[in-house]
Amino acid sequence: MRTTLYPLVDSLEAAIDLPEPIVEFGSLRVEEQSHLQLLKDRFPGKRYIGTDFRPGSGVDQVQDLHSLGLADGSVGTALMLDTIEHVREPWAAMREIHRCLKPGGLVLMTSVFFFPIHAFPDDYWRFTASAIDVLLQDFDLIHSGMAGQTDLPHTVLGIGAKEPFDAEKWSRAVTAADAWLEGGATSWKERALVAFPPVVLVAGYDGFRAATSLYSRLRKRDHTSRSDGH
Repeated sequence: MRTTLYPLVDSLEAAIDLPEPIVEFGSLRVEEQSHLQLLKDRFPGKRYIGTDFRPGSGVDQVQDLHSLGLADGSVGTALMLDTIEHVREPWAAMREIHRCLKPGGLVLMTSVFFFPIHAFPDDYWRFTASAIDVLLQDFDLIHSGMAGQTDLPHTVLGIGAKEPFDAEKWSRAVTAADAWLEGGATSWKERALVAFPPVVLVAGYDGFRAATSLYSRLRKRDHTSRSDGH
């Protein structure tokens, strides 16, 4: 998960008070991201469930997006942040999300477009905003957008809702999403995508992943040592 997504979720929560339970699909913190804050920690007092198809840090329930073990209409907010590109059959996943979402519920999804392959554990897809519209087509309200260069965006975003969904609330959600796309979706990594050729970017990304993985291991070792009283 990219740290630029935290402000997106924060602004959406501030704009509309995301309905509960909030379920994050793809919540596993891989080794090189294990030092990052869990998204659930930004929702104190709210019912929040982190799910992934394999157990690990940040995962409360093991769930397969192709066939979720969740009841119809049991999810208030579905968060799929940089997850859908890792799903083998995204259309099947979105049918499941639609089934599980409550009336009046919301789904927020993001994905990378111009970005190195990152196999966690695999990387299948790249989507345009038009593709996001297709994935969300069963929802009553949909909105999508892209951030970065017009013809080579680094990020795509989509939100969908089930009726009944208050019109003013939907307008605030769209405004918050668009504001993030226009001003909050870019970090140094996204700027590098514009500034450097792919031959440099791929090498830099590999180095960045190695460095963050080492940092996470050192933090974990330090935390373990302090917990043991050493």
